[in-house]
Parts: sequence; C-alpha cells; structure tokens
Amino acid sequence: MSNTQLLGGLAGAIGSDFVATQNRLLFVEYGGRLSKYDLAPTMSILHQGTAVLKGTFSIDLETGVQQVSGPPLPGADIFWEQDTAVVRRMTPIQGASIVNIGVTDFAAIPAQALLGLPYASTSIDGNNDATNQLVTGDVFAVKTGQGHYAVVLVTAYGYDMSIQWVTYQAAAAYGVLGTGYQQPEDVAASADGLHAYVVERSGDLVKVALANANRSAASVISSGMNTPQQLALDEAHGSAYVVEYASPGRLLKINLSNGAQTTLLSGLAFPVGLAMSSDGQTAYVAEQGAGSGPGTVSRYALPGGAKTVLASGLSQPFFLTWSDDTETTLFVTQRAGTNSVLAIGAAAPATPTVVTSGLPALPSCVAVIHPGQLIVTTDQTLQSVSVGLSLSAGAPLVAGIGFVPFNYITAAGYADTSSDPGAILSVTNAPFAGSLPVMVNFLEAIAVGAAYYQVVTNGTDIRTDQYNTYYAYNGVDYSPRVFGTQTIGGQPYYVVPNLTELALWYPGLVGCYLDSTTLNSGQTSTIAVNFFNSSMTPMTFTPPLATMAVFVDNYPTKAGISMPVLNGVSATTACGYLAYKPATATSDLVTIAFTASQPLNNANYSFDVIKGIGLVPGSSLGGPVTPPPAPFTDTVSGLLGTCVIAGFAANVYVAATAINGWGRASWLDSSAEVAFVLAPGA
Repeated sequence: MSNTQLLGGLAGAIGSDFVATQNRLLFVEYGGRLSKYDLAPTMSILHQGTAVLKGTFSIDLETGVQQVSGPPLPGADIFWEQDTAVVRRMTPIQGASIVNIGVTDFAAIPAQALLGLPYASTSIDGNNDATNQLVTGDVFAVKTGQGHYAVVLVTAYGYDMSIQWVTYQAAAAYGVLGTGYQQPEDVAASADGLHAYVVERSGDLVKVALANANRSAASVISSGMNTPQQLALDEAHGSAYVVEYASPGRLLKINLSNGAQTTLLSGLAFPVGLAMSSDGQTAYVAEQGAGSGPGTVSRYALPGGAKTVLASGLSQPFFLTWSDDTETTLFVTQRAGTNSVLAIGAAAPATPTVVTSGLPALPSCVAVIHPGQLIVTTDQTLQSVSVGLSLSAGAPLVAGIGFVPFNYITAAGYADTSSDPGAILSVTNAPFAGSLPVMVNFLEAIAVGAAYYQVVTNGTDIRTDQYNTYYAYNGVDYSPRVFGTQTIGGQPYYVVPNLTELALWYPGLVGCYLDSTTLNSGQTSTIAVNFFNSSMTPMTFTPPLATMAVFVDNYPTKAGISMPVLNGVSATTACGYLAYKPATATSDLVTIAFTASQPLNNANYSFDVIKGIGLVPGSSLGGPVTPPPAPFTDTVSGLLGTCVIAGFAANVYVAATAINGWGRASWLDSSAEVAFVLAPGA
C-alpha cells in the first residue's frame, strides 16, 4: 500500500464527495472554498507537427524546434542519441520522461489516456538491430519538461527518424468553484450533477449550483445547528443527516424541502463522522469523546438508538466513508499524530485494520475512487492511496482473488488473512462464493510480452466469463463496455490490453470475474491463468505460475424461529398473544426455539429479543451455527421487567462466512422474526 500527494497548498481540506459520472472530486476547504479536483482533466492541443529528427539532434515538442548535438537548449524534450551505427536510443532530457506504447493506431489514442501512463527517465531502445523498439509504426508518449503531454509516431525509422506528434496541454485539475463559505465542513453532490449541499460550522446547510457556486448564490436549507460536521445525503427520500460536534451532541435529520430538523440521537460525545445505511435505519457515528479521546466508532439502531461500539481507543476519529455499496466496511481517518486511515467492519466489534499511515497532518475524509484507489483530504493536501489493486510491474502475473493475495489462500482453498494485521479484507478460513475477481497484473503481462490469456478451472474448463464495465471511448466520457473473451482459432482468449487501453478502463480491469456458481459447492476447485504471446504460443515462466485453489460454497443459509411457548402453550401466530399468571411470573419460563444453519456450517448466527424499542438484557446470543443453537429461555418477569403488558420481537440472523474476494457474500444470508405480547391472564 502507498500514498502519494496529488495536490498541495490547500486551505484546510475537509469533507469530500467523489462524482463518478464526472470523474471529479468535490471538496471543501475550511478557509471558505468549495473546490474540485478532476481526475481526468480536459486536454487541448498545444502543438502538432511532423519532422525528420536528425541523428544526435534533440527536439522541443512544444514548438517543433530541433537543436543540434551538444548541450541542449532550454525547451528540448527528447534526444535521438547515436553511440554507433547500431547503438541508438531515444532519451528524455531536461526533466522530461518517456514511455513506449508499441505499434498501435496513433490516431486512435485519446489525449486523456496520456495522463495515466507510467512515464520514466529510462531511454527507449532504438538500436539498429532486432532489439529495436522504435520501429516504423511504433508510438511513444512523452511528459515534457514543461508538464505537457505528447504522443509521438515513428513514421520512418533510421539514423534520421521521421516522426509525427501531437502535444496536449491538460486543464488545471484543481479549481475553486466558489468562495465565501463560513468554515465549511462537508459537501455532498446532488444526484443531478449540477448542485451540491454544503454544511458550515457556523450552523447552516446550504444548496448551491456548481455553475455559480459562491456562498452568496447559495440557498439556505436549514440553519441554527451547533457546529455541524459530516453530512449524509438521501435526496431520494428528501432528507439529509448531520452530526453536531458537541457534548452532548446530536444526530439530526433535515427535511430538504422545508429545513425542519428532527433529533434522532442525543447525548453523543463530540461526534464528527457519520455514515448512514441505505435504508436509513442505522447510523454509524465516529465520536471523539470528552477531552478529544479516546474515540469510538459505533452503530446506532434507529429509531431508539440502541448502541453497539464497533471500535474504541481511536485517536481523534474523523469522517466515515463506506468502502463500497455492500455497506460491510467503513473507512475512518485518525488524527492526533497517527494520521492514518482505518478499515472497520460494520457488522460487529472487531480490531480495525490499518489501510495506510504516515499521511500529512489532519486527515479528514476518504473518497473511494474505485476498489483499489482512495483519495484522502488532509489539511493542505489531497493524497492518493493505493490499497493493493494497482499492481506494479515486477509483481506476480496472477495476484489473487480480489483483496486476497494468492499466498493468503490455503492449499484447501480457503481465504485466510488473519496473519496480516493490516489486511483490507480480514478473514479466517473463509470459503468463496459468487463472482470471483481473478486479479491479473496487466503491467507485468505487457512487460513480458503477453498478448492473450486464458483462465482455466479444474485443469480443463476454459472460462468465457464476461462482465460489464466502462471505457473512455473518446478519452473523456465513459460508456458501457463488456470485457470478455474473443474466439481465435476456435478457442476463447482474453486479450491483454496495451498501455493506452489499460488507462481507459474504469474502474481498473480485473482479469476475469469467474462465476463460481458453475463450480461444485462443497468442493475445492483450481484456477489457473495461462498466457500466450502475439503468435498464440504458450508462454512458460520460471518459477511456473501458481495455480490457486478455491473452496466454493454457494449454499445459502437458513434461519427459522418458532412462536414462544409458556407452560406448554404456544403464542398464536395470528395474534401473537401469550397469557401469563402473575403469581408465578418469576418462575414460569418462556421458551423461543430457533434454527440457524448452513449445509456446510460456513455461517454465524445472532439472536436477540426486543421489548418495545430496547434490547432485553441477556437475550443477545450468537456464534457459529454448529453445534445447533439451543432455544432461548427466560422467566416471564425477566422479560417483562417493570412492565405488566409488553410487546416483543425475537430475531435470528444467519450470516454466511463465504467471500467473493471484495467482501462477505451477504446475499447468502437469511433471517427470521416473530412478534408476541405478554399479558396477564387466567
């Protein structure tokens, strides 16, 4: 994992929101700005032309001016070096860098693709022999010393080389959209892509058009809040949620139509971060606690506010962000000298894992660009954080399944990252289910000359799985695209993309999403990836590529629950009424039988009983589904507490332990519940 600075010199960057349709990060700066950072800024042609680049001459790709051998004049970017009649190279000079793309269609390369190429100071081999890469038709790219981007075509190779080029100027990625905000803390983009909501520490929630985004043009939605912090937007239901940094602090629900505020939680201890479940029934809150610590991240059930602490002892936890749409993992930033990002499971208390550390001062918010890239706002910078998917050349050609490296998959085919305290996906002996992302290191595949590959299961089954993704068809706008196999010589092959194509896929390409439902559940299958060169000749490697084993379990879980029984009498299913005798309430037992199972026992269960809106003390049960859980029992008085008549709900939830490489296979989960009333009777 690594983090690199994208941008510096900011005025207190805090909250952010990634707008995927525009490939743009919106963020606020505490100094009063609403700003943007374009991950794919627009490109305009600065210069283009053709020339015969003479041997031992250099050229300025911004002007087309050539310079003779010797110390280059300011502005030259590449030098066509000639050591002998055979030994030649194209060398970047004066701060320029270069990368060879290969023989491809020069006219079809979008300008946008030039931004993401792996430029380096290493020369390109132009020897007048079989090692020559600068053959006629070859294309290479140059990042000039002035920070522009050029794509160059070799139209004729020789001591004097004929070239054609286009040099582009990238628009500024960073820009201030609006000013005049009163200590803005967070921003959320509207679904229309044209507006944004901003919350200000001074107490206001405002809505502004991004085309005219100064605070003076904004509409105030709601005001009078006490130091509001992170904002969660639910436009589909006309609501926004915000926490107030106070002790006691509140979680507020705001009506976007009339600004009305409803208090959902109170008594919070300096809350800063907030994430809401998609159904609005659960709030996840990062609280810094009295005296700024120790901090916690907790789950609150709504309504009512039943609290489960997910992580404690944190150092000034700040904003919360879902890692993906499954809502199983939260990212949270830590301040107070740790300057890190943690991953915290949303289901139950667990030790957080460190995603990255060593960030600049005051990290605030994580934006998920795609599963392998995050952008973190800090006080003065934007930091790009790789979380293990952006594989570099030199790494294994086949890396693993999603977030699970191949060396963390046991011989029996179970994912086990328990030995790595910093694992993104922390699991112990987890089987696999669903569509499995087989991770291919395309940079290394390109480097070793691979042109095609096949994914093979159990030694003979050549896969033809395909998946829907996006491709920047013109370098700027993304359009739907299917990534799958091509039939060549009667056999299916996946095509290794070249460097240009690789930069245009969104999100980054996965080698294959393998549908594990076509494999036998309850058995270990093997996955191998075989590579071929451009002549369709199989490639061999030393040592040989590893074959991964995967134990597949696509069996769903099963949950069941019976109506409660008192003294041999069951509550009716129609009315749920259960009569008790007050005289024997302290000794008479209520029994609730329930089942929690999974054919291969790869599941855990949880059970509880709710009275009104609160949890019945001692009713929380849970653990592996084997051995089968015993019925829940409690006395009538234990259930009633101080009540004479009370309504109850008993719930059992069975969670599969299988994963798909990105997260837990929650679609295999099941649940059941019953409701009943205890009332005095004859």
